[in-house]
Amino acid sequence: ELLASMNGFTGDIRCSVCYDQKTNAFYFTSKGGYLYSVQVQKNGTSWKITNNGQVQLGGMSTSTPVVYNGRAYIGVSGEGQFSPYSGHNITVINLSNMLSVAYRAETQGYPQTSGLLTTAYEGKDSDGYVYVYFFDNYTPGKLRILADKPGQTAPVLITQETDESSGKHVTYDTPYVLFTPSGAQAQYAICS
Repeated sequence: ELLASMNGFTGDIRCSVCYDQKTNAFYFTSKGGYLYSVQVQKNGTSWKITNNGQVQLGGMSTSTPVVYNGRAYIGVSGEGQFSPYSGHNITVINLSNMLSVAYRAETQGYPQTSGLLTTAYEGKDSDGYVYVYFFDNYTPGKLRILADKPGQTAPVLITQETDESSGKHVTYDTPYVLFTPSGAQAQYAICS
């Protein structure tokens, strides 16, 4: 039985939908380059979708948002889905501030799926940071760590990477690279 529906989204919804208990909202991204937020409310025997919000991501996304502590972490594509360093990034969204972009951390490839967040190090020794792991969907398929906490406006753990694919020597500050596959293991990666 269809209880409620909503349409009018920009682009296909190609990610999973996640729920955040703290904000009582559902979050999802679109290939049209948006993060959407909706709430579902029961009124007697009927249901309705309300309080929808959106923020433009700057590129398409099929990444399921990872939501924690008032922030969302999303992989976003650059201009060329399979072009290195073309604007691919991990975008961090403030959920409590009208869905605003806190910052973007550039990556070599498009982090196309959901990240994995751990709070295991969130105690006093880590100064409140959580760590979110993402894979680049671009050879060699680097595993990255984004360290983040509320109020942060730029990446704090970085790896400097150099791109010479265009014949120019361009250096990027990217989220820390924990592991880079090599040899036969170097490949595109769309695993969570």
